[in-house]
Amino acid sequence: MHFHSWAQLVYAREGVIAVESGNACWVVPTSRAIWVPAGQPHSIKMYGKVFLQTLYFQSRPKATIDLQCSAYEITSLMRELIAFVCSKGIVNSDTDEHRNLIAFLTFQVKSLRPIPLMVPMPSDPRAKRLASRVIDNPGTSMSLAQLCEESGTSLRTMQRVFSQEVGLPLSRWKNLVLMVHAIQLLASDRTITQISLELGFESLSAFIFSFRKYFGESPGQYRLSQSRTSI
Repeated sequence: MHFHSWAQLVYAREGVIAVESGNACWVVPTSRAIWVPAGQPHSIKMYGKVFLQTLYFQSRPKATIDLQCSAYEITSLMRELIAFVCSKGIVNSDTDEHRNLIAFLTFQVKSLRPIPLMVPMPSDPRAKRLASRVIDNPGTSMSLAQLCEESGTSLRTMQRVFSQEVGLPLSRWKNLVLMVHAIQLLASDRTITQISLELGFESLSAFIFSFRKYFGESPGQYRLSQSRTSI
C-alpha cells in the first residue's frame, strides 16, 4: 500500500492488473483503467506480462478532476492519447502545445465512463486471505468449504464474516468475482465456451444465466456492445 499527492490514472496497455484501495478491489484488463484520487492509499498487482502506462495529475483548482476511485472504460482515442503523453514525459503549461494538450487530456479524463468491476473486500485477515485466493484464481476447483479451511477457519464463520463486512453471502461474493473476471476475459479473443470453462462453471448455460442475471444481458450481447462503443 502507498499513496501520493498527485492523482493517478493506472492503465495496462497489455495484460491484467488488480488495484486495491480501502475495502475494494478492481480487476481490470486492457481497455480499462483505474482512477486513483490524490492521497488515496492503494496497491497494484500485476498478472503475467503487463505493459503499464501511468499518468499523474497535479491538483490544480481550475482543472480539478472529480472522479471516484473506480474502473473506467478506455476508448481507442484515450489509449493513443495516454501513449502520446507518456512519450512526452513531463507535460507542463510552459508552452501553448502543452497547455492545449493538458486541456484536451483533462476533458477526456473527465468524460471517462465508469464500469462495474469493483469487488468489495473484507478486513478480517482470514477472510482477506480467502478473498485474495479467489481473486487470483477465480476458476479454482476447490469448494468454498475447502477454501475456508485453507484460510484457517470454518465455512460457517466465513459466511458470517462476509455477510457482516461485505454485505454479501460468501457464495454471492464469489460469483461477483467470477463476473468481474468474465468481463476481463470477454475483452480477449477467447470464446464464450472457453471463458465459462476457465471460470469453473459446470456448463455454458449456467455461465450465461449467471452473467445475464448480473449484467442484464448475455456475454455475447455484452461483447458486441463493447466492440461498438470502444471507438
